[in-house]
Amino acid sequence: MSDALQTGQFYGRPQQRAEVVGVVLTEVRHVQGRKLPRHTHESAYFGLLLGGGYREQFAQRTVEYRPLSIGFHPPAMTHQDEIATGGSRMFTIELRDTFLERLRPYLTAPAFQPDIYGAQMTWLGLKLYRSFRAGHATALEVDCLCGELLERATGMAQGETAGRPPWMRRAVELLHENFREPLTLEGIAGQVAVHPIHLSRVFRKTLRCGLGEYVNRLRIQYACQRLAGDEQALSELAAAAGFADQSHFGRVCKSLTGSTPGELRQLLRKDSPREAAILPR
Repeated sequence: MSDALQTGQFYGRPQQRAEVVGVVLTEVRHVQGRKLPRHTHESAYFGLLLGGGYREQFAQRTVEYRPLSIGFHPPAMTHQDEIATGGSRMFTIELRDTFLERLRPYLTAPAFQPDIYGAQMTWLGLKLYRSFRAGHATALEVDCLCGELLERATGMAQGETAGRPPWMRRAVELLHENFREPLTLEGIAGQVAVHPIHLSRVFRKTLRCGLGEYVNRLRIQYACQRLAGDEQALSELAAAAGFADQSHFGRVCKSLTGSTPGELRQLLRKDSPREAAILPR
């Protein structure tokens, strides 16, 4: 047996909520670790983990979520979550059936896509969160961003279904393991034993971005995780993330997220300035 949660209903403490054009946006906080009951959600949803961590169990699989990863859940999928010891903060984007019906002639909602990390979807979700936190998420913005989120999640699911060659999977692993270090196309290609041009072409076709952009996404996500949790100087954080200097860090951050590192530090703070505010529909 499992609990059935209606749209907008969560076990954690809602900090803020809004509904626009059939999309329900909620920031949910768990202040401490806990194991949640098995449950389903009425609506399909994206979940962007803002801080903390949690483990999700479904069928025969367990997934660990990291800050600033995003995942997609189809409606009525049974799962069970365990919140990390320090708690968690999650931004959820629930898609009512009425919203999905409008998009169905153009997009098909994908299957379950957990713990997506290093993808453009994170920054789409963060952009929507920024507008939501400010209280001015418009119908046009919500429609556009949610449509692009669905499109990218569907494309990612199709890419996984088609399968990646073993050398491509290894190349991605190398980027995740070494993104904070100086990297070259030739160096990565040499480690996976393919020609650099072939690696570059297949990588872009599969992940819809170049290797350099992918590495920058990983570096910015690494930096954002630390922006939310400490007061480390931006110059030190830039070096730790692998950027040439603070100026380079700032340019890439603004390009990917639409915000400066200082603005993101304020956005990702644990204490929301609008805590417990429930916005009107």
